[in-house]
Amino acid sequence: MGKQGGLPGDRKPGDGAGDKKDRKFEPPAAPSRVGRKQRKQKGPEAAARLPAVAPLSKCRLRLLKLERVKDYLLMEEEFVVSQERLRPSEDKTEEDRSKVDDLRGTPMSVGSLEEIIDESHAIVSSSVGPEYYVSILSFVDKDQLEPGCSILMHNKDGMNKIHKYVDM
Repeated sequence: MGKQGGLPGDRKPGDGAGDKKDRKFEPPAAPSRVGRKQRKQKGPEAAARLPAVAPLSKCRLRLLKLERVKDYLLMEEEFVVSQERLRPSEDKTEEDRSKVDDLRGTPMSVGSLEEIIDESHAIVSSSVGPEYYVSILSFVDKDQLEPGCSILMHNKDGMNKIHKYVDM
C-alpha cells in the first residue's frame, strides 16, 4: 500500500516536512452579516428610529452601582440641606440667649427685700445704705420672694432691678 499516513496519490511532488512549518492554520473568514438581508427603509422615520439594544450583564451591574451612588449622594444632599435649615435656628437661639444675658446683666450688689409693692415692683434696702424702689425682672420666681429675704440687684440703665432671689 505505500507509506504510512495517507494514500500514495494524496501527496504532491515537492511536499516535504519543511512545508508544514511554513503553512499556518487560518480560520475561515467571518461572514459579513448573519441572517436575512434587511431592506433599507427610507424617510425621516427610519432615520429617527434607534435600534433595540439589550444591555449586557456588565452594563446592568454598572447601572445598579451608579444608581446606588446616586442614592447616597441624594441622601447626603438632604442631610446638608437639613443641617443648613437647622443652623439658623441655632444661631437665633444663641442670639436670644445673649440678649437675655444682657438684660439680666451681672449682679452688682446684695440687698434685702423690704416690701413687695405689686407684681413687678418692690422696695429693697441695699447692704451699703439707702432703700430703693426697684423693678422685679420677669424671670425671678415671685413665689420665693418674701419680706426680709436676700436678693441680688444690678444697676441697668440707672435703675436698680431685682436680679435673683438668694437664700442665705
